[in-house]
Amino acid sequence: MAGLSSYWKKTMTKFTARIFLLIGVLLLAAACAAPPMVVTPAPDATSTPVAGPAETPAAAPVAVEYNLGETTILQQRFPEESRFRQMPVRLNGLIAAPTAGQGPFPVVMIIHGTHPGCPLDEMGVDRWPCDPAVEQRNYSGFAYLAEALAAQGYVALVPNFNAEHTFGFGEPDAGERLGQLFDLTMQALAEATAGRANGFGVELAGQADLSRLALLGHSRGGEAAVGLANSPALMAASRGYGPAAGVLLIAGASTFLDPWTSVSAPLATIQSACDGDVTSQDGQFFFEGPRLAPDQTQWATSVWLERANHNGFNTLLPRDMVTPSAGERPDCQPLLDGATQRAWLVDYSGDFLATLFAEDAAAVDAARARLGLDVTAPAPAELYGLPARVAFLAPAADRQTVLLPAAAEELTTHRLGGAVTAEGVATHFCPKGFYSAQTLPGSEPCQRNIVTVPGQPAHAVLSWETPGAALRFALPESAGNLSGYTTLGLRAAVDPTSPRNVAGQPQALSVQLTDRAGQRAVVATRPGEPALAFPPGEMRELSATDPGFFTGRVPLTAIRLPLDSFAGVDLSDIAEIALLFDQTPSGALFLADLEWMRPGEP
Repeated sequence: MAGLSSYWKKTMTKFTARIFLLIGVLLLAAACAAPPMVVTPAPDATSTPVAGPAETPAAAPVAVEYNLGETTILQQRFPEESRFRQMPVRLNGLIAAPTAGQGPFPVVMIIHGTHPGCPLDEMGVDRWPCDPAVEQRNYSGFAYLAEALAAQGYVALVPNFNAEHTFGFGEPDAGERLGQLFDLTMQALAEATAGRANGFGVELAGQADLSRLALLGHSRGGEAAVGLANSPALMAASRGYGPAAGVLLIAGASTFLDPWTSVSAPLATIQSACDGDVTSQDGQFFFEGPRLAPDQTQWATSVWLERANHNGFNTLLPRDMVTPSAGERPDCQPLLDGATQRAWLVDYSGDFLATLFAEDAAAVDAARARLGLDVTAPAPAELYGLPARVAFLAPAADRQTVLLPAAAEELTTHRLGGAVTAEGVATHFCPKGFYSAQTLPGSEPCQRNIVTVPGQPAHAVLSWETPGAALRFALPESAGNLSGYTTLGLRAAVDPTSPRNVAGQPQALSVQLTDRAGQRAVVATRPGEPALAFPPGEMRELSATDPGFFTGRVPLTAIRLPLDSFAGVDLSDIAEIALLFDQTPSGALFLADLEWMRPGEP
């Protein structure tokens, strides 16, 4: 058995675990193809309400504990004679269902993260299984969210996934247990919905529409949600549920999946700016991956929630393992209190689900606007009353990208085939991933090992030393028609380590459109543009020879300029787009995603 050091190594080291990707995907598919398991019904099928606020109205949905009984799942890496081959599990958790309205209702599964379920022994191992009386009910920390979503018209499930995360019954293979637990739970829900066996403790006959399914996941549960949504074996029509209509990651982690890929459904990922567990906000990878995927047709969004921590979304968990001090992270003082953070998540989740399931187009549009996804509106500085910023990837049919960039060549010839000309501005390409000047010579401008850019995206670094510098993008005649679009957008962040930026001061720039008749229009970024604020934090020198690191975080977020504000030019025949660095004497920006967009169909 692994000791304590092995346990933490496996649960906290985010990048090395990706070597298990291929194994995990294959085993997940194999697990889903395994023969059906026989479930032993729970001896006591009575469900009990989870304690909630005393003022909760009697008619409001209440999350109840369910227990579908005991069964076993297969761990195929172990031989037949191994005691780890057949893993005992309890199919239990929480469920909340609407108490009003006409079903069937969409189904939302909330997947909790990795925390020891069983008590740790003297070796630091959470031995599995353990007495239910001492098992930590990590799923119960999302009772509030299940109840809130049920009140909005969803059947909300929060299964117990402790068996997926334990190291106390043989070392797990990524995703193998997860797929089986998910499938067994969904099959039981299908049975109850069909009016047959129902161990959930709430009336479900005809109430759950399993073809309308959304997955929400916290921490490693967010990654699990992506893995489940992207599993053809699980989401096959023959299984009677799905496919996933959308995926929401809440302070997500990245440990066993390759995030540099497309996602099969609309995706939102919430980054806690002051995360004390996933400290580099690795959930951002799941936005950056679809951005680089050539076959990504679904929309994706990322929201940067200021002063939020990791565990505050789950009522059961203690404070984060790492709590930034005022000196280290001034932007984290004070942290959001848990109640505020959870109320925000209820609002965000409800609107995310409305974009997937609301039948009224106006309701979808309103929800998208509250989420910060209305491309015709300026990029928000807050969501639901809290400071927050967004990035948005429109579906491929609703955007035309000029500069991503995915390769250095895009800084000389952009994606539409035109020339890129730099006048008084230095440009440098930063590939995706983590590196240093030692591991990738010449990458010093990227500051990748000094500045934490969540998601470690591919981007450009632009720097200028005198006003009037410009970066020009010539558009071929075949690509100059912007008249069917509403918005010119890009993503940017200020490099806090560059001496060309004044510490604590925002940056600004202008965009110029020139049509083929030679007419020009210039629009400057608005004062206080959220993406161009100077990141809070400070440089920490490690030694006289080590430049140290920047204590804050530097997310790339959206800037949007309405195309109708470029008066006097022919939008159907644009010859050039230019970024003009005419607002400040000097500066350095991380920049990506120069494109034009339009609102999609609800």
